[in-house]
Amino acid sequence: MEENVIISQPKTKREIIPTAGKSRDEMRIFIFESFGMALFAYGIICSQGSDEFLALFFFASVCLAAPFSGAHVNPAVTLAMVLSRRVNFAQAVIYWLAQFSGALCGACCCYLILNEVDSPQVKSTEYSWILSDVSGEAFGTFTFILFILIQTDPETTLTPKGQPMTTYVLVALALYFSREFTFHSGGCLNPGMAVSLQLFQSFQTGDRQRMDFLWVYVGGPLGGGFGASVFFELFYKKQIKRL
Repeated sequence: MEENVIISQPKTKREIIPTAGKSRDEMRIFIFESFGMALFAYGIICSQGSDEFLALFFFASVCLAAPFSGAHVNPAVTLAMVLSRRVNFAQAVIYWLAQFSGALCGACCCYLILNEVDSPQVKSTEYSWILSDVSGEAFGTFTFILFILIQTDPETTLTPKGQPMTTYVLVALALYFSREFTFHSGGCLNPGMAVSLQLFQSFQTGDRQRMDFLWVYVGGPLGGGFGASVFFELFYKKQIKRL
């Protein structure tokens, strides 16, 4: 089986996910990334704000998708993988489409089954509040994605030759602790989830104003993912090699 981002440690960073360009590989990535995102979206709503349950649902999503897509389950993670040259842009587009469509499907399932959909929302339009929200989302995502980059790189991984399940658990714990830094904004850390849930709830309720500050939950995580990739490639990895 081809190697991917989370399931195993590749020989070179360009072997992390299937790169043969076969349509079946692309379809497999799309299907399982969508399933993982849908399950996570459903879990977010069912968790009712519980950090523990949210981390468990994320763990389940990773277990489901990792053997087939690498389980990015977050557009900011995919962006970091592109910047770290672990996936190319064409593959990233497949991931992003799968993530947005999967989150929308998860929101639809929640509405049909639970008659409830919730989405992150800025609680105040004051400048200081919004700045805190953006900073929290960026810093939390930076911490989360930096750990993923460290753990999934064969030169920096904390568990050399470890079992995939160990990485799944560690990544779920990384999400749990990273969200602790973002209590002010609600700890979304996922632009795909934010956009999809906001769009669904906005059209379902007719409240278009919910979209006014959606950029907070898009710009913050993408900025954090960008920063994590730059820090990892230009500083952390080089320092590890000197040890």
